[in-house]
Amino acid sequence: MLEAWDVLPAWPLDWPAIGTLAALLAAAIVARWLRQPRLLGYVAAGGLLATLAAVAGPQFALPGQAAALAADMAAAVVLFELGQRASFGWIRRNPALLASSLAEAGLTLVAVWAALRAVEVEPLTASIVAAIAMATSPAVLLSITRELRAQGQVTERALLLTALNCIYAVVLAHLLLSWGHLEVRAGFDLIVLKPAYLVFGSLLVGMIAARLLLLVAGLIGRTRTAQWMFGLCCVVLVFSVAQMLELSTALALLSFGGFARSLDRQRRWSAVEFGPATAASVVLLFALSAASVDVSSVSFAWGAAVVLVLARAACKIGAVVALSHWAGLGVQRGSWVGITLLPMAALALVLTRDVVEAIPPLGRDVASIVLPAVIIMVVLGTLAAVWALRKAQETRGEQ
Repeated sequence: MLEAWDVLPAWPLDWPAIGTLAALLAAAIVARWLRQPRLLGYVAAGGLLATLAAVAGPQFALPGQAAALAADMAAAVVLFELGQRASFGWIRRNPALLASSLAEAGLTLVAVWAALRAVEVEPLTASIVAAIAMATSPAVLLSITRELRAQGQVTERALLLTALNCIYAVVLAHLLLSWGHLEVRAGFDLIVLKPAYLVFGSLLVGMIAARLLLLVAGLIGRTRTAQWMFGLCCVVLVFSVAQMLELSTALALLSFGGFARSLDRQRRWSAVEFGPATAASVVLLFALSAASVDVSSVSFAWGAAVVLVLARAACKIGAVVALSHWAGLGVQRGSWVGITLLPMAALALVLTRDVVEAIPPLGRDVASIVLPAVIIMVVLGTLAAVWALRKAQETRGEQ
């Protein structure tokens, strides 16, 4: 006999993944209605979905492997666009920019490490967390510069410094993993050869891809649609090759974009902005940043995270301000550049995931500090960066 409740769907309900992405987009619209950056809408929706997954069941979370792959692909688009927008040739004309970059990243590394050791974090954990803390979130910076249509000295310097500190963070975090392998008595191949292969192999893939991109760009001409489609295909191919060869997809895509701009002396490539593709990528990245975190199984070290945030902010702002006059920028505008470097989000999580996959016990210790720091800085850092760009009067009206 058919019971009345047999016509109802089985419990727990099967929540489709597309609903998760729709919720993120809806939250972005609400954020704009409240005159807040779209990113805060993504983060709020992702955090709510993570809480639902912990309380009501995993059917509300994004699918694990599929979400990770989508987020990695999204990061590839964002990192390539950052690489081609950052003017690495500017460093040759103004060496003080490289000094500012090394100072803000180096001081961040040392200060965060010292601060974490002061609160009794293990040396290796503190070192890897400090390396990850060097990186500014490329997704946040690209998103808010596009949303505010920001353009000028502060914006361009922030993009360049972000591209550089992301490179430092990716390289150093993977090099430090060799220390971790040494502690677990790994062999010479994991301690020395693996990091060298990963770093130089990723750079080589990026350079070869850039040369191929420019060769084909010379054949197809500067037709914007053709270059847009070909560029996006190249990003997917570089991502696929880096994954197949077990290289760093982040470093390969950043170097791909950077080489594509710096090697293009004949102006064959028009530095295409992917627009909707990048916007969709940012949604996926922030889904990874919040909604895919299993809050029920993560033990957050909030004290260490706050120490990290304070030390990191002081160094990024202080170093850029200290060298601002030498770099041809006033102290006030230098402080705005430093503030735009504060956001910390998806790239930090991607690097943390790499550590978890390589050495799980070490990865859990790193995640316990990085995750709460990301929660703090993806909100406060985004608001601070938006405020700095507006104070610099480089916004051209919000889209």
